[in-house]
Amino acid sequence: MSRKDRIRRHYEPRIRAGREHYDILDWASSASQEARFGVLADRVELAGRSLLDVGCGLGDLWAYLRRRDIAVDYTGVDLLEKMVSAARARHAEARFVCGDVFTQDLFPPESFDVAFCSGMFNLNLGNNLEFLPRAVGRLLILVRDTLAINLLHRRRPPAEDRYFCYDPQEVRKLLEPLCGRVTILDDYLPNDFTVLCGKKKHP
Repeated sequence: MSRKDRIRRHYEPRIRAGREHYDILDWASSASQEARFGVLADRVELAGRSLLDVGCGLGDLWAYLRRRDIAVDYTGVDLLEKMVSAARARHAEARFVCGDVFTQDLFPPESFDVAFCSGMFNLNLGNNLEFLPRAVGRLLILVRDTLAINLLHRRRPPAEDRYFCYDPQEVRKLLEPLCGRVTILDDYLPNDFTVLCGKKKHP
């Protein structure tokens, strides 16, 4: 089964009226979802900058930033057509694109100041540690400054094996060759950590 088919099989049945947004996106609660958004908003300069929300789901990050009065040039991208349609219906003023940034040339290089991936790497696809650096390398092409991703932490693994948990120091070793800097933030939730990847500056 392809990566896209596994993701579609996991998420599309969850998209239905009356279900909470955080539950559709497979977060434990709205508080935990927003804790991840808060790390991005509090640690990365966003105001007045362009932001690519990769695996944007229902556009909840856009709504969160608006509530905090953080003005960004926002673009959400998701590979599931149903998810993008639902996001557009909820947030007609935002820009959403349907496609796969890892296999399609959806945007020119350095189109965005910042890119963010929240929960995108948490499903166990059988090759997570191989896919992660390839995906990060691809996303770094699209940004001028910073890529932020959050991952499930190995210190608090979920009961179900459909999720993949990461060791922060192993992730650091995988990503340092690709990035100008790697910062690990793991003090906001017991089962999660965020990686800030700075773009390498070329002379």
